[in-house]
Amino acid sequence: MEDATNDLVELSKKFVKFAEKLYKDEKIDKETYIEITRKKKGFLRCIEKDRISK
Repeated sequence: MEDATNDLVELSKKFVKFAEKLYKDEKIDKETYIEITRKKKGFLRCIEKDRISK
């Protein structure tokens, strides 16, 4: 289970970086960028809180 969580965390981090690149290249608008990163960063915070509580 821990390996799957680590994979999801790494994938989410890469997704945020990819969204940042798309925004800088003006491929997506600001609202889309905010929506993507808000959801992914929220997921990462949730995972981190879970790790701390264990």
